[in-house]
Amino acid sequence: MTVDTLLATKLHIPEARASLVTRSRLLARLTEGLRLGHRLTLVSAPPGFGKTTLIREWVGDTERRVAWVSVDEGDNDAARFLRYVIAALAQADDGVGYNGVGQVLHQPSPSASPQEVLIALINDLTEAGADLLLVLDDYHLISEFAVHDLVAFLLANQPPGLHVVLGTREDPPLPLARMRARDQVTEIREGALRFTPGEATAFLNQTMSLGLSAESVASLTSRTEGWVTGLQLAGLALRQLVGTADDFVAAFAGDDRYIVDYLMAEVLNREPEPVRSFLRQTSILDRLFAPLCATLTGRDDAQAMLEHLEGANLFLVPLDNRREWYRYHVLFAEALRLTLTTQERITLHERAASWFAAHGLDALAVRHTRFADETSAASSAAARHARVTQSSVEPLSERELEVLRLIADGFSNAEIAERLVIAQGTVKRHINNIYGKLGVQSRTQAVARSRELGLL
Repeated sequence: MTVDTLLATKLHIPEARASLVTRSRLLARLTEGLRLGHRLTLVSAPPGFGKTTLIREWVGDTERRVAWVSVDEGDNDAARFLRYVIAALAQADDGVGYNGVGQVLHQPSPSASPQEVLIALINDLTEAGADLLLVLDDYHLISEFAVHDLVAFLLANQPPGLHVVLGTREDPPLPLARMRARDQVTEIREGALRFTPGEATAFLNQTMSLGLSAESVASLTSRTEGWVTGLQLAGLALRQLVGTADDFVAAFAGDDRYIVDYLMAEVLNREPEPVRSFLRQTSILDRLFAPLCATLTGRDDAQAMLEHLEGANLFLVPLDNRREWYRYHVLFAEALRLTLTTQERITLHERAASWFAAHGLDALAVRHTRFADETSAASSAAARHARVTQSSVEPLSERELEVLRLIADGFSNAEIAERLVIAQGTVKRHINNIYGKLGVQSRTQAVARSRELGLL
């Protein structure tokens, strides 16, 4: 890998949003850990709990220089991982990366092992003597123990001025128990990241400008259990609500297993078709760039569309200060991908691979080519399986097929009841029958399974 192939946006600190809900109680804990000389800050929680936002807010207020790496699956290569870490540290402090590791960074030697490179980096940091925060965000994407071993070695031999921050969905296989016993780690977990009623009020009524009553906020906070993304989804649906907020909140707890499916349908299907199409077609990308999006969608207004999505708060996160690179919230992208047909996924990955190859980003081109090939192979296997199993699936009645088609079109239970002139309880009974016959547990799974069986 040459220096030119390093993706600069992986080293950018995500830009803070306006009207951010300040997490004062958590910021104080993070700062206290730094004051106590802890080696590591671990922010670990499931998706959608505001890990990156919290870390971004904290490092934005610190006097220390910040080296930020947005980790992706490609960083499971130890040499590549180290090169991004070195580049981030050198970007934060120009005194780093030009002594012991200077040759490694600018003239890579195939003979240098990753641990030799790391030792040179540690020596370089010690000589520089700078106070630095090294943030490794989305660290859960690291699965190779060779990389975990490097991070563990860095933590065990940490220069005095360096503090490591990990944002992750799951605890990494690092010596956390030993570090806890030695009081060397600050931990922020799901329980602490849940919005309090006060934070939820600020988020819903200030950030999202909804003007909800205290009772409605309390109810949504309780039913989402303070899950930030759940509150955001509820807020987006409330913005487009026909009826009263109280009615929406009262119905919000009706079908807990399908809340996300319901809200995504409420948000996506109320957007104009050009917006929905753009969202779906670009959902295969980990990072969005207007020319790349234009290649996937065939649109000539990709930059304007990205700016519209950001302004509409549709789970789009800017990755730089120039509004060039973005990413979707992970859960939002995953939900969007479920709406793509197999052939659409194959075609989009092939287009992405061609674009990356044409721009010298070979690793990303290979990755999308692999996704296209794997999707094609999985589709062939699923087709063979469907031919074998379709006859064993209990047939759906005509009414159940009608309900299924309306589910696939994104209609809510109330809308299905109105269209078919039946009670909502009857709709729920039909849906439960459909789930049982198809062997699924959600609307999204039902639609996907039905498409596999050729029912849609």
